[in-house]
Amino acid sequence: MISDNQFTSVLTANEAEVYIQELRKISVENYGNDKWMKQHEYIEKLNIQAHLNVSQQSEEYISELLITYDKLETLIYNLLVSETWRNKVYPLIRNKISQGNSLRVYMMLYHEVTIVNLLELVLYNKNACISVEEKMLDMVDYCSRKVTFLNTWEDDDDEDEESVKDINKFMERSEVEQMNKTIRKQNYAISINALSILRYMTDYINDLPLSIMTRLLNTKDMITALSYLIESVPWVRRTPSNKILRWEGSNWKEISKKDISKLCQVEAQIWIALYNLMVEPECRRKYAYTNHTREVILRLRPYLTSQLIDELPILTDLKRVLDELSILNIPDNSVQAGLLVEQIPEMLEEIQNGKDWKKIAKICKKEILSDSQENMMALAKKLAGMYNIDQYDSLIDTPKCAKCGRPADKRCSKCKNEWYCSRECQVHSWSTHKKICNLVASYNEVKPNESKITVLN
Repeated sequence: MISDNQFTSVLTANEAEVYIQELRKISVENYGNDKWMKQHEYIEKLNIQAHLNVSQQSEEYISELLITYDKLETLIYNLLVSETWRNKVYPLIRNKISQGNSLRVYMMLYHEVTIVNLLELVLYNKNACISVEEKMLDMVDYCSRKVTFLNTWEDDDDEDEESVKDINKFMERSEVEQMNKTIRKQNYAISINALSILRYMTDYINDLPLSIMTRLLNTKDMITALSYLIESVPWVRRTPSNKILRWEGSNWKEISKKDISKLCQVEAQIWIALYNLMVEPECRRKYAYTNHTREVILRLRPYLTSQLIDELPILTDLKRVLDELSILNIPDNSVQAGLLVEQIPEMLEEIQNGKDWKKIAKICKKEILSDSQENMMALAKKLAGMYNIDQYDSLIDTPKCAKCGRPADKRCSKCKNEWYCSRECQVHSWSTHKKICNLVASYNEVKPNESKITVLN
């Protein structure tokens, strides 16, 4: 592990400034090309550096530079392009994915994860959040779609990924099957991150344009949507081996039964957002209750236990609001008088309007999926150079053995991905990631037939 005083940054402030100035809106037609790939590299490095700044409690110059050069709107636009490509184009090309071209496709799908991860960090800054102004409407709709995904999410995974015993079944997965599995996991992680962004919008709701409040409260009815989330608890799952897992940080982690009732970060974000939307006086005045929404919201009362309020004391006020709501008389068939003028988001409409998705998919198959072997190798080397894993150890949780799950201090020197606690565990797990190791070895111009395994101590 690298200590703080030994740590070197990915980007200096001057380098980050150049990268941010170069950020441009990329259309869905150009998604995945070389120009896009260069920008993906910029955003990935900016994201890593932003997280490093937070972890070291140093100056958060990435956020300040994005505000200074007015590039948050660009990031949001490219986020929506990435989502659109995944929903509209990917289904038309997935049958053409092979082992040779899957790397670029994976990076195209992963781009959405990177941008959301960066925005989650940057929009914590109040100045960043309010600087986007009306363009934040698109983020309201984006977060609403992710909340809907979580409300309809079902754990249909038929295997415990942490202890796959049938190696042959794992190795026989097609590229499309593996990619679809990856997309589902990515979409879940993105949706969890979107909850944080949604919470930040509610934190600064009085400083954002009035249209943001209206869309959050009445158009998208996020109070009811978040109430459903509290009931469905999508951040907790049970594995086929009867383990209880909870989403913490960026992964599923095993917890004991006695820890289920303890407040976790995901649940805290939802409660804080509900507090902001229901206790804030202006929000209370704007929100239009109906008998149905009151019934749904009042189902939160049993969850506001004394233990929860002890962990998050501000919920005392939310409990009081729910008590008041229980005796509120809501007239049936109430009609809101007057003319309602509502501002609507524009970026997603601009991205999708008039597009021929089959034509775009055809271009993608021709120019991206049919790329030469030489270009694919060059792409792999570029990606390998983008990540210096040893440099980012301070951002990674304590590594665990790929075989037995115990704390590990050795790592495969080829792929630098799998960790081991002993030589025995390393050799036993070799077959599960041999293909990855050989692929990385070929990218780094190691002889393909070299099968000797070495580790980093």
